Amino acid sequence: MTKTQPNKTQEKHLKKSPALARAIIISVFLLCIAAGLLLFFLHREEKNTYSYSPETKILLYHLVRDETYGDYEYLFVKEADFENQLREIQRMGYQTVFADGLSELEQGEKAIVLTFDDGYSDCYETVFPLLKKYGMKATFFISTALLGQENHLTKEQILEMQASGLCRFGSHTVNHIRLDEALTDEAERELEESKKELEALIGEKVTSLAYPNGAYNDLVELLAEKCGYLYCYTTNPPTEPYYENTALPRSYVVRDMTAEEFSAILES
Repeated sequence: MTKTQPNKTQEKHLKKSPALARAIIISVFLLCIAAGLLLFFLHREEKNTYSYSPETKILLYHLVRDETYGDYEYLFVKEADFENQLREIQRMGYQTVFADGLSELEQGEKAIVLTFDDGYSDCYETVFPLLKKYGMKATFFISTALLGQENHLTKEQILEMQASGLCRFGSHTVNHIRLDEALTDEAERELEESKKELEALIGEKVTSLAYPNGAYNDLVELLAEKCGYLYCYTTNPPTEPYYENTALPRSYVVRDMTAEEFSAILES
């Protein structure tokens, strides 16, 4: 059969076909994106992301030590002050819960979350004995690259603390980097690897995270969720009645904070 050439009408249709195909592909692509975003936000709603409540007081510590070193003296809470703070928590009738246990609380139940960033050695030397003395729980956020370094917790200390049932451990990334300034791949790697290293050490799921320097943005929140973190903590003080679990607030406790100032946090 002889192959015939297209007539002028057919030529017009043939010229339009590539443009039409491109338009269809772009439309389908945009619809897929819209559907994906819709499913994502529906999924977030289904997860009941608001497990924080005004009755939950989340306290942020770094070090509990009388002697200071380095440039950040205000981070060193005095040992006697810390013990008095535990007594005040007890006097006011608060229970202590772990950083990954907010969703277990009943509505309106009073609770304190004691959190410690960076995993300094005084967490074992000073904080741990006082937790045992008062029967209180605390969560320690660890940068895994710092394990065993000078003035930081060792793996053996972490295992002993965990075995008590009073201490739980969360991620503070591998290298304590600002996640909001990192490339996406680097940020995701820091979140994933620290989680895996901690889980391999303690033999339990790690679902809580404290952003180093309190630095985060929308992308970091999404990456944290993707990596399996259910409770992510900032360094921002609470100013609203409710927060999403990817941006939970904390109240700083610092050196020479008066008893009245501390009580004001618990009463707010």
